[in-house]
Amino acid sequence: MERAAIEGIREALAAAREIARELPFDGCDLDDLEDVIAPAQAELEAERPNVQTLATSLNSIARSLRSEPAARSIVKQLDAAMRAVGVPTQWEH
Repeated sequence: MERAAIEGIREALAAAREIARELPFDGCDLDDLEDVIAPAQAELEAERPNVQTLATSLNSIARSLRSEPAARSIVKQLDAAMRAVGVPTQWEH
């Protein structure tokens, strides 16, 4: 994975975290989302990020946000960032 493309995922994760704090999630849902974002961010710091680990985390984040109209642009940003680095997208299923 190219470091420049990974930056797109980092930006999408930051945007996901920000929008999640603005949405009407209860505290448990927000904590659960944070529990998925943190390992994804840690994986991005690795010398060779594990694509499967990223796919699992990033698709989970997208699934969590996809039903919220206010988060639609963030989900699209996350999807585009995933595709740019070759991370499989399955969040729509």
